[in-house]
Amino acid sequence: MKTQSGFTLVELMVFLAVAITVVAIGVPALVSLHSINQMAGYSNDLVGGIRLARSEAIKRAGTVTICAKHSTNTTCSSDDWFNGWIVFVDDDGDGVHDGGEDVLRVWTIPTDERSNLTFQAAAPNAIRFDSSGGNAANAQVQFAFKKNDCQQNQARQITVSIMGRPSLAHVGCF
Repeated sequence: MKTQSGFTLVELMVFLAVAITVVAIGVPALVSLHSINQMAGYSNDLVGGIRLARSEAIKRAGTVTICAKHSTNTTCSSDDWFNGWIVFVDDDGDGVHDGGEDVLRVWTIPTDERSNLTFQAAAPNAIRFDSSGGNAANAQVQFAFKKNDCQQNQARQITVSIMGRPSLAHVGCF
């Protein structure tokens, strides 16, 4: 008589129960990890843009501005940072991108992600840096943003000091 190899029905049921449990625990954790990584990417890009604006202001000995990008072009918007942001040489120092001013860099947030981001009501229209790298507003600028599925301290707060140095902190959801 031949011996049969394989799994019994009980062994298969135990394996399936363990596999379902592992997947049920792992998938939500991966979704949360993806959301956290997106927030880290957006916040690091925004702080990088602020640092670029500051260093270009020092390098060019003039005013350089980072502002919320309009949804369809490379002009400044009101405070809709979720469309992205632009860094430009602000020749007249008004914080508004005029036609002849050089755009140094543009960041765009993908359209399908825009509705998932919320910026705090206190978000500025623009942050200007003078030739010394200082914040041209002569006041600390602070604003926060989060993804709509924010949990615990997954929101990010960006602070630009009077000296122009940006910092990033994890804060509670608002």
